Amino acid sequence: MPDVLWMVLFIGGLVGLWYLAYRIEPHWASRDGARFVCNSQELLAGRPNGRLREAQVAVLPDGTLQVSQKRAMRRAVSTWRLVGRSDGPSPKLYVYLARRVDDGAEQHVELALRIPRKSRSAAVLDAFVPSP
Repeated sequence: MPDVLWMVLFIGGLVGLWYLAYRIEPHWASRDGARFVCNSQELLAGRPNGRLREAQVAVLPDGTLQVSQKRAMRRAVSTWRLVGRSDGPSPKLYVYLARRVDDGAEQHVELALRIPRKSRSAAVLDAFVPSP
């Protein structure tokens, strides 16, 4: 009987840790806020396309974002331009919307970047968000 109890506690602990890992928002920002890691999600026609993915983002001097996302054991690097910012699903997050740029032309694919409000990168991104 004690062996079964320990097994149930062990499996319950694993499930709890898995749930916490799923709920945590990954975020890291460099000292100047120009490079950061966050959750992102692609949008097609305003609808989510796939799940949240961790993205490594570098803000270039002209305000263009260079985003690296892991897909099928490879990193795909793409270029994006900020379109706007809104409040996130929680009061602790901003959601920045960016549009993909290929060879200088904007595409119809958008990317939502989830950034904590207290992040150094939020101030950097705010400087490049176009005014309404």
